[in-house]
Formats: sequence, C-alpha cells, structure tokens
Amino acid sequence: MQVKNYIKILYGIVLVTLLIGCTEEEFSKNYDINLPVSEIIDFNPKTALVGEEITIYGENLEFVTSVFIGNASAAIVSQDEGKESIVIRVPRSAEVANIMVANKYKRENSSNEVFTPQYPDVTITQWPSEIESGGMLNIIGENMDMVQSVRFENLQLVRAAATETAATYSTAGLVLPQSGTLTVLTRTGQSLTSPVISVVEPTDIYTPQQTILLWDFETTPATAEGWGGSPYTGGVVDNGFFGKAYEIKSDAGNGWDGAYIKLTNDNNGNGFNLSTFTNPHITFLVNTNGKRGYMNPAITIGGSESDNHFTGQGGEYSDNYLFSTEGWEWRSYDLEAMGWSNIKGQVDKIDLWFRGGNVDSSQPFEIMIDQVMITDGPLSPTLIWDAEAPAGGDLPISFNGGTNLTGYYQGERYVTYRYTVGSDSWAWLGNIMSVDNVSLDPSRYNNVVYLNFLVNTGDTEGYAGFQILQGDDKLANQALDSSYGDNYKFAPTNSKWEWRSMLFDISTWDVWGGSAANFNLTQPFNFSVFARGGNIDSGVNAQLHMDYFIFTSVPLDTTKE
Repeated sequence: MQVKNYIKILYGIVLVTLLIGCTEEEFSKNYDINLPVSEIIDFNPKTALVGEEITIYGENLEFVTSVFIGNASAAIVSQDEGKESIVIRVPRSAEVANIMVANKYKRENSSNEVFTPQYPDVTITQWPSEIESGGMLNIIGENMDMVQSVRFENLQLVRAAATETAATYSTAGLVLPQSGTLTVLTRTGQSLTSPVISVVEPTDIYTPQQTILLWDFETTPATAEGWGGSPYTGGVVDNGFFGKAYEIKSDAGNGWDGAYIKLTNDNNGNGFNLSTFTNPHITFLVNTNGKRGYMNPAITIGGSESDNHFTGQGGEYSDNYLFSTEGWEWRSYDLEAMGWSNIKGQVDKIDLWFRGGNVDSSQPFEIMIDQVMITDGPLSPTLIWDAEAPAGGDLPISFNGGTNLTGYYQGERYVTYRYTVGSDSWAWLGNIMSVDNVSLDPSRYNNVVYLNFLVNTGDTEGYAGFQILQGDDKLANQALDSSYGDNYKFAPTNSKWEWRSMLFDISTWDVWGGSAANFNLTQPFNFSVFARGGNIDSGVNAQLHMDYFIFTSVPLDTTKE
C-alpha cells in the first residue's frame, strides 16, 4: 500500500512538472522549437542609386516582415507569388552594409555580401538671404538629404532636419562673424559655396512659417485607434465649426481611468519638420457644449513618445487640465511651454488622446474639435464678421445663394452677391458688408497680422476689395493677394470654398483719404468689403460668396505654399 501511494505521489510530481514545462510562450528568436528562418541566398543588383529597387532571393521569404540595409529600414515593394524573392526600395539613408531580414517569428538573417548604395548630387536653388545669429537657417534645393556637413566660414553647423527639398541647420551657441560664406559638402564629394551672407542680430519680429493642418475632418483622414475600453460614442460629425468635426461623448468621464480613443497623424510616414518654426503652437477649435471634456497631445520625436496636458497657458484660458466651453472657442498652446523643449526639429508623429482626465464619474463627458493645426505662434483671433451676423452693407445681397458649391463655410450662412459687370468695370457699386469698432490689441499683435476669409466664385468670376476708415483716414486694398493668383479679381475657385490669408500690411494699401501714417490699428476703425467689377469683363454675370472675416497673428490657410 505504501509503495502504491509512493508511485501515485511520484506520478503527480512528474505530471505537474510536465504541465509547467508545456506552458505556451510567445514566439522568440531564442525559442527552443526550430521556427522557420527567412534566409537570404542572393540579391541583385549589388549596387544601386537610393530610391531604386533591388531584389532579394532566398527561402521562407513569405514570413518576412521587415528588411534593413545596415540600420536603415527598406520598404518592401512586392513579393512574387512563389514567395522566393522580395523587391525592396533602397532607403535614402542607406550606407554600405549587409542586408538583413526579420520575420514574424523574430528570426533574423543577413546577407553574406554587402550592398553599396549610390547617391545623387545635390542642387542648391536658394541660399539664405541672411543668417540670424543663434537661429536656424534653411537651404533649399534638390536631394538636400544628401548633404553631409555645412560650415559657415570655419564654424561647423549642427543639422536640425533634412528632407529631399530642404536642409535646416542651427547656429545656436556659435559666435558668428559679421558675414561669410556657407560651404556644403555632400555624399558624392561635392563642395558647394554660397555667396557672401550677412549675419543679423536676433529679433522678436518674424514671418510665421506655413501653418500645418493636422485634422479638419473634411479632407484629412482621422486615423483613430480604440484605447482603454471605456464606453463612449463618437467619430466624425457634421456639426463642426467649419463643416465636419470630431466628437467624443460618454455618460461619465471616469477620471484618469476613462480612456476612449486616440487620433494619430504621422504625415504618411514623413513626420513634420518644425525646425524653421520660431514659436510652434498647437491650435484648434473646441466645444464642450456647456459640459466638460478632456484630451491631451502626445508627440513622438526621434522614436520617443511623450505626452503633456493642455493647461491654462498663464491664465489666458479659464479652464485647466480639461476643457469647459459654452460654444466653439479657438485655442492655441505653446508646445515648448508645455514641455517639448526639442519641438523645433523633426517630429515623427502627433497624437491626440481622448480620456476622462479631470472629468470624474459624476459628470457627463463631451468634447468636439475642429481645424487642428500647428501654427508658428498663437492664433490671437479677432473676429471681424461672419454671415451669422447682419451684413451691414448697402448692396442687395442674399444668404446661401450659391448652387453646387463644395467644401465648407462657417456656421449656417454665407453671404452671396451677384451682379452683371457694367461698361465701366471700376465703377463703385457699394459695400457688400461693413463693420464698425474693429481694433487690434497690441499685446496680442506684436508680430504680424493676417486678414483671413473664405471665398467662393462659383462657376464664374468675382471681385471685392477692402477698405478701412478711421476718422478722416481711409485706406483700401484693391489688388488683393497676387500669391494666390488674385489680380484685381479673385482667381476662379471653380465652385470650391477657399481660404485667403493675406498679410495685413496697411503701408502697402492705397490712401483714399487722410494719411496712412495717422492710422492706428489699436484704436477702433471701420472695416468693409466693397464691390466693383475689377478686371472682370463687361457683361459677365459675376458672383461672389464670402464668409468668416478674421484677423489673426498666423495664417489660417494651410494650403498656400
């Protein structure tokens, strides 16, 4: 009996040991089962220009998930049906190195031979006109990512970012001479020298870089990932400030345990180059409809992701670590002040995390956002007029009078003016709209000012000019902005709504009375949009649809090059 019990006990120990030993583990390259290796037998050609394709031949290539030339990741272009070859594209950052493949079983294999990349020559089309001491400089051209080094006289500059069309270098910490030349050395051995460039002292006045659109929920995809599992409803909705918006709702915020969804934008894998930005901000419209909501940005730089809160920005906004609004509000947050000291460079991707935050389980959660952008400075919005308000002009206008118009306008209404151009196309017709008591707060507009508005010429042409009046001083802009192709009339928009963001530089405007020198934009003035035929031919049935006139310190248009 004792022997039988001993045998039972021994059997139990063996069984438990076997069960423990058979616990399933995830695939690993150190796994004791002989998992398939994707083996490189050969590749051709052995040398090729970056951007060109090479073919890898081998075994078990159907399992390959990534390919590297040295440390540079190579895009897989195709695999043949027999799974015996893979076509890859030579990455532009490739060095002389072996080719390595990794498969879904985390098994790796390298080629016996090295691949030798070839590089294109660099062509520089634009040197900087001047260099700001301690600041960044931009060199424009072709194949600029093939630049190996840049010197200013005998000083080595530090590269901040490089793309195929632009290379950005920093002069921070360097004592620069009053003038000198830039010398660029390239991968192919070129030595390119600039004309003599002057060095200027840093200034607080700057022209903002082009605004970058992250999401408008109309044309930009809202790549979303579920996160955390807390219940919510949401997605793209039609009732945004401009057309569509993104909305998240939940019955209860659930504080920091409430995690709903992430929005991600990596610019199709290209990231965002903020190296030339002076003051990068994240700017957007937000609306919580009298409730409370929360989101925060997460930014990946150099492969490292970090997140920070939207706080009150020194008291500018009354809410803190959450959002609470009665309607739509523009917001701009300084990314350096939020904690990203290295934001002025190449950014891999930008996320928005929607979670309960400071909205606890006793409160409903609601937030809508629209027009999420990276701006070179705060927006500092001053609304002049939108079509939700009376027009105030002296011409017969209508609201929402267009047909087959595409894109978005603001709110429920836009203004429509239709007219037949007479024999004197420059005859004064009157004001389409006019607004009194506009002024610009000097504490918010200490840099530059932009006049922004939405315009649509329908399926024909349209023209309007701008006039400002302050006492006896009257100034007008009739030329519009030639950088849009506008020339005393709007370039046809082909029934699509388009933004205009024009530098509001009244020193270039026509003086129609008084003196431009006497005009004080910090004091109340009248702003009006006037009608004429302009450069439109006599007899043309012209039309013009407009909406949302606003002054800002950065451009709202994200499409202008």
